[in-house]
Amino acid sequence: MSHRIALSHASDIVAEAILEKLPESGISPDSLVLLDHASNVGKRIAYAGKHRGLVDQLQYDLSDCSLLLMTQADAELEAAALQQGCLLVSHAIADEHPLVYIAANIEEPTLAYSASHLRLPCAELACLLPTLIELDRLASITALHITLLRSAEFHGKAGVDELASQTVNLLNARAVEARVFPQQIAFNLLPQATDVSVAADIHQYLGNSSCSLALQSVNVPVFHGFAAAVQIEFAEEAGLESFQRCLTGLDNVTLKNSGSSPISDCNQSFSCVLSELEQTSDRPSNLQFWMIADPMRYGLANNYVNVLDFLLKSFL
Repeated sequence: MSHRIALSHASDIVAEAILEKLPESGISPDSLVLLDHASNVGKRIAYAGKHRGLVDQLQYDLSDCSLLLMTQADAELEAAALQQGCLLVSHAIADEHPLVYIAANIEEPTLAYSASHLRLPCAELACLLPTLIELDRLASITALHITLLRSAEFHGKAGVDELASQTVNLLNARAVEARVFPQQIAFNLLPQATDVSVAADIHQYLGNSSCSLALQSVNVPVFHGFAAAVQIEFAEEAGLESFQRCLTGLDNVTLKNSGSSPISDCNQSFSCVLSELEQTSDRPSNLQFWMIADPMRYGLANNYVNVLDFLLKSFL
């Protein structure tokens, strides 16, 4: 492998998931540059049977790399990558460029060779897209109502650590301090405004700007995982068995009748589980279900690596 690939914030949760998946792309340890904050320089992380030392991400010359996988929003690092001619690939880019998402049931994107950066979907949307796109092909979605339940890992290691420390303090009758979350997260539920770009991104992939969307996000006191309660209205009627056959054919998707949870089904998994598929007899154009996934692995890491494979095959 002649191309050097850089991975930013390499000690955090998203990078950890990518590093588990990345060996499937054939990226050798010598071709991978692990970047992180200056305070972590010198620490070593295992990858493909070897250990790689972390390098200061704001001092490293990115012109030495073909592309940078940027796993957290970082304006300074983003500017450096663009200035030094390194293709930037990230779910943390805040702009209006079309999303790049690659899965087995989704057509490969058309990209310009002159592209300086590629915007990937956020973790929640990356979990939902394969299922929504397949269902839309079957019966054409006209309305979506989704409640997103986000664990502490959506806020990185700092979020997980805050939930852990607050839990310990409360169980020992000690005061808690909220830094990552706006309020106490332990033993609590905190609603969060949903990124407005998510609706536009769903419309882009469904190819239907008139589809009605209602999205809600809730931070829950769970360390890892993601769940979504999904209700869909379709333009056409389809039986529950048709929906089940449609979803059974998806890669990395498992259907269960009941009893699914992030801990029991999708802990450190690159697959997702759909359960509680229900359709009332008086509303044959509706469907509801429960989605469980590891958002960093099934959602983000799968797409990062699929996009990297596509770039290596087609562009680099």
